[in-house]
Amino acid sequence: MPGPQVTPKLKRKHEGEDAQRKKVRMQGKSNAGPATNGAGVKQSSPKPDQTGAKKSKSAQKEKDLSAPPIAAETEDLSPEASDTAEQSGKPKTSSKRSRSRKEKEPKAEEGASQKEIVAKVESCSTDTPADNQTAATGEVQAVSKKHKKKKQKSRNTASWSVSAPSGGWFLPQDAVFTPNEKFLITANAKALLIYSTETSLLASTLPAGSGIISAYALSATNPDHVYISSNAGFIILWDWQKAQKVGRWDIGSNVRQMVSVRQPDPTSNQDLVFCYEAGDRHIINVHALRTKAHDSETELKQILKSKTTILNLQVLLQGKIVIVTCANSVLIGKRAKLHKTALQDFEYVWREFKTPKRVTACDAYVRVSETISKSKDPLLNPRDDLDLAIGSEDGVIYLFEDIVPAFEKAEKSHKDGKKTNVELDALRPKRLHWHREAVATLKWSKDGNYLISGGNETVLVIWQLSTGKQQHLPHLTAAIESVVVSPSGSSYVVSLANNSILVLSTTELAAKTNIVGIQSRRIDLEQLPHKNSNDFPVHVYSQIPMVVDPKTGTQVIFSTPSSQPKHQAGAKPLPEPYMQTFDFAAQRPISRQALTRNLATDSNIAPDGGKILEPNVTLLQISGDGQWLASVDEWIPQREDMSYLEEGIPEFNEEERTFRREVYLKIWRWSEKDSQWMLETRIDAPHFLEDAGANARVLDLVSDPVRPGFATVGEDRMVRIWRPTTRTRDGVVVRGVKGGARRDLVSWSLDQAVEFSRRVSSTSSTISLSSRLSFSKDASVLAVGVTWHAKDDTDVVHLIDTTTGTVRRTISELHTTGLSSLAMLGRHLIIVGERIIVWDIVADELVYSVAVGFVGVDGDRRFGLTRLAVNDDNGTFAVSSPRFEEPPKDQWFKKVSSRVSIFEPQHPQPIWTSNVPAMILSLAATKVGRGYVSLDSSSSIRVITPQATAFQLPTPPREITPTRLRVLEGDEKDVEKIGGSIATLFGDEDLIDVGENDKPVVRAEQLQEIFEVAPSHALPPVKDLFNAVVDLYARKPRDGAVGALV
Repeated sequence: MPGPQVTPKLKRKHEGEDAQRKKVRMQGKSNAGPATNGAGVKQSSPKPDQTGAKKSKSAQKEKDLSAPPIAAETEDLSPEASDTAEQSGKPKTSSKRSRSRKEKEPKAEEGASQKEIVAKVESCSTDTPADNQTAATGEVQAVSKKHKKKKQKSRNTASWSVSAPSGGWFLPQDAVFTPNEKFLITANAKALLIYSTETSLLASTLPAGSGIISAYALSATNPDHVYISSNAGFIILWDWQKAQKVGRWDIGSNVRQMVSVRQPDPTSNQDLVFCYEAGDRHIINVHALRTKAHDSETELKQILKSKTTILNLQVLLQGKIVIVTCANSVLIGKRAKLHKTALQDFEYVWREFKTPKRVTACDAYVRVSETISKSKDPLLNPRDDLDLAIGSEDGVIYLFEDIVPAFEKAEKSHKDGKKTNVELDALRPKRLHWHREAVATLKWSKDGNYLISGGNETVLVIWQLSTGKQQHLPHLTAAIESVVVSPSGSSYVVSLANNSILVLSTTELAAKTNIVGIQSRRIDLEQLPHKNSNDFPVHVYSQIPMVVDPKTGTQVIFSTPSSQPKHQAGAKPLPEPYMQTFDFAAQRPISRQALTRNLATDSNIAPDGGKILEPNVTLLQISGDGQWLASVDEWIPQREDMSYLEEGIPEFNEEERTFRREVYLKIWRWSEKDSQWMLETRIDAPHFLEDAGANARVLDLVSDPVRPGFATVGEDRMVRIWRPTTRTRDGVVVRGVKGGARRDLVSWSLDQAVEFSRRVSSTSSTISLSSRLSFSKDASVLAVGVTWHAKDDTDVVHLIDTTTGTVRRTISELHTTGLSSLAMLGRHLIIVGERIIVWDIVADELVYSVAVGFVGVDGDRRFGLTRLAVNDDNGTFAVSSPRFEEPPKDQWFKKVSSRVSIFEPQHPQPIWTSNVPAMILSLAATKVGRGYVSLDSSSSIRVITPQATAFQLPTPPREITPTRLRVLEGDEKDVEKIGGSIATLFGDEDLIDVGENDKPVVRAEQLQEIFEVAPSHALPPVKDLFNAVVDLYARKPRDGAVGALV
């Protein structure tokens, strides 16, 4: 293992650290200026030249480098405006303002030739006065003015757009079957979703419009109509077959649940909608919603007002019986005046009984006897045989048979005869107990002979009430959240806590339909920061590992939890042991695979009753060819499990936990036959703290863009590069069958290890707080950015030569804190912390530095909420920053969104900016096209792409016979490295035949000046080298030459 490396001096000279720090400080001061021009440069009135040309040129360069914060120059778009712009596909900023801004923006010096760069670097030394440095720089800028004008035209001026969100979590509400059971209706926050039960595919989508969908219900009179309510206070009636709106009503309240029944009037064929409306009060209203096609008017009747939150609402016999479930009580309401069918005559008599444990599920069933069924109108019969089943938080199911007479008997036992609420034991229920945790859902079968229940055990339990036997369907991969019985009773709809829905046959319990959504981290409303408060769980918004699969270019791979029950959301950070693949072009999931050991279907209860947590996948990367996948998972005992070592010293207890940390680097290989990733190599403790004897955390993982290989950086201040090697035995390659094909067996091992600073023990205060890696496009340079806990260690970026494994340059002039992201784009290094810093590696100087523009969040936690992605195809990079805005007066939670900005490394002003109405948790560049793909806190995927422009065919060149230049012996190899064959040097140039004696002679020293100006990892782009070689061969050899290469 190599020891600490000394940073070697580069062949070229660069500006001293003091001068670079001065530039950064000047940019910070210029950002606070009161007046700026279109390019963000501080305006000043013209004054006579007092100090000469040197001072003038120095001031000019300071202006060119300065840039204001993003928030001061970008248009603030609300989420509503962002959604409108997304649907229309129009740019979100004025075209005139955009054009004027681009005309005034300063241009970078990337267009300068290689000789000019060398001259500039040599003119700036560490002992040169500042005035001389800036004067020399100004001269170079004047020389390269022509190159800047050429680059001015090539700037990306295309507009960008954000696609409509795809995915999202299904609402925690029972799915609804259509009467013919051919379609299943469910919803997410933004749209109503209609799925085909035969194909499991999405058949139709009905957008919610303004607001978020809070409830939905199928019409009882017309199976083609469905009611949708939103938190904006609207109820919309849709014809889901024709995808047309039928009616819209503003009821001015937030509907949490709704049930549609047929109006009991025999002469009427209209709906009554029972709604639970939450707010300052908990109310159940009955709405008679009417459109212009109806003869009657819209009516409203309040039937219940409660002080406690209502958990469930069930309506039976066209509103004759209403069951309301609260946290510790159940209310049964029965309509008194059955012969009166007008809505305003609805009067209910309510009976309530208390429960000793919290109620988690409830369902009722009405048994119609033969004598009642033979009567003219069963709804008018006052005798009801009502059976009730409730599930409690301790896993017990209470079964009440014919509960109404039991209620009446309990009421008569009271002397006053007026008390209508009794205790649960007074009703003498039966007890059914199998679940070890809370009963999440409970439903009666169609014939009333069975009870179906489910919970966190991932087991569907079917209770046969006549015999007391149980039937189990285990291993459903996630906790069961709800069960629905189809209208015919032939199917069960099971909603799981991993955002999937199964349709099972009741006879064989075989899956007939499988509907899967995006299963990323679930963030509920209760986890959002409260109004007038900055306290919120930061871990909820931490970055989700996500990569784009280069094999297809349209599939993203990201980590997911095994199960996310809604009643456990936000309690603790859930580990993410699974990986899901989602096709954002087809808008459908592809696969789901476990990357670590998981306990989703096993008994994962510790002896003390706590839950055993799975390992957490913290990092994920894929190779450039898409054949190799690397993952890092970490497991550490819970603090509760370390109580037996409690000695009253918190620091000691935390140190003991770190000693028991498990960290694994796993390398997976793609199997075409099985269409899944197969584990090839597992590396235990890829980073280790030798002084402390504990496993070190892996802080970042990147993939080699050129050949198979991955690089990691850990808390031990080591960078390790891992590469595959073919297994051999006695010099013979070992072959085997893996993934259904016979191939050479491969093992991954350590290829290089670079120590960029001293190693410390696990108890030291200088353990790395954050560290990021990034390869250059040709994999010749590996950049390492480090932020340390210790105040005496400044944030630095090390540039490592991957060929020799040495640190070639240490950039300590950044003056940034809280490094959150790092990336290399061409010759530029992008650093994101409290500011966005662009550093030119070739010129070894700062290009610009702008503020990120955080809103509503401060402190160190804001740095973990920014995202960065670079796209080499169009030379842009995208940055997202968090925004926590104060909500309106009638809302309790803050408004959470992200500001996304697209930059070019040459210009400090973003070329496009927009708001996303959710917190972006992952951001990556697409492999097909020139855009970006994001995964946000609503489990939705959005694609950000430049809008298509008119395609223009290139003008064909004149037919000419090019004259091939003579290349000196031994130089053909160098020419091919740059541009391929020598013939490519003449592709688009007009040549005139020249004589044999007019060919230019190129000496080896001249080529050496071009290619040996810097180390291989620090050479300028190929385009600049190409232009330098062409200029060398195309120069005019002597006066009177017949022709020259222009």
